[in-house]
Amino acid sequence: ETFLRPEDHFLPPDNYQEQPAVGVAHRTSPTNIGLALLACLAAVDLGLCRKEKALSLIAQTLATVERLPKWNGHLYNWYDTATLTVLPPAYVSSVDSGNFAGCLIALREGLLEYGALDLAERANALLKAISFEPLYDKKRRLFYIGVDVDKGAPTPGWYDLLASEARQTSYIAVARGEVPRKHWRSLGRALVEKDGYRGLASWTGTMFEYLMPLLIMRNYENTLFDETYSFVVRVQKKYAKHHGIPWGISESGFSALDFNLNYQYKAFGVPELGLKRGLANDMVTAPYAAILALGVDAPGVAENIKKMADYGAEGLWGFYEAIDFTPSRLEKNARYHIVKSYMAHHQGMCL
Repeated sequence: ETFLRPEDHFLPPDNYQEQPAVGVAHRTSPTNIGLALLACLAAVDLGLCRKEKALSLIAQTLATVERLPKWNGHLYNWYDTATLTVLPPAYVSSVDSGNFAGCLIALREGLLEYGALDLAERANALLKAISFEPLYDKKRRLFYIGVDVDKGAPTPGWYDLLASEARQTSYIAVARGEVPRKHWRSLGRALVEKDGYRGLASWTGTMFEYLMPLLIMRNYENTLFDETYSFVVRVQKKYAKHHGIPWGISESGFSALDFNLNYQYKAFGVPELGLKRGLANDMVTAPYAAILALGVDAPGVAENIKKMADYGAEGLWGFYEAIDFTPSRLEKNARYHIVKSYMAHHQGMCL
């Protein structure tokens, strides 16, 4: 009952072959929850779900969120979805909390449009309870990566670049007056150049860092970010074309398994965009990362995801997590490996 049954609404692709399900990861995060709530609104707007069904799902989700253990109004980074207990370590992530807060703002406005005032008030109550001040380092004028609640101490690391997924946290906290405006000016604005164009540098050069906040933050023409978005897509396209693969490089699962036989996960990026070293050592493309660029280059995205489908990257529930082209991880004579998993986080961003 939690999800739309695809057989009610969609036909599988012609080349689809049913694969046995290995299992479900019974955990969720603030970002997953926020995107799940917005996915309900998106499903209605796209004609995939009745409004009454979506509102029922939102109400059930909010009721569960209201019951979850919290820290200064923040959701913890991981919960067991079967027991609702906090998964160790008890950690609060600055970026995940900003994602959740941003989703609540968008959810509230969508519910008001639907006339669901009671639900909008409940979403707003969760939003108002979140305090960003405990995550802020006043001396450095930056947000910590997060706080280890068990240890009672912040992680010794900070979000210091404007081009990061954490800028949504910064934006909301400044707008609410919880941190000073000078924090926004403290975020690094180093530029990188390629083929006569320039854009903001990020840490790993991922589409997620650049484009995830654009899902719910407004863009303004002829600004530094507006130029950066176009620049990033242009650089990603050229890098992928040079290597003969579809574009859309970001953090994702890849063709390596952990002890529990789950695909491992890390950030993959474009060397020309990221400050981190070693980005050229891997070659992994993720459909969700390309779909994030729909607001920047819709025709280019459509052409690109058709190529991904030709590789076999499309399954019954949407596009699979990634296509791994890294030679050192491929079986003999294989050109690529399809990472056949679905992440709620990435599917939610696609919707």
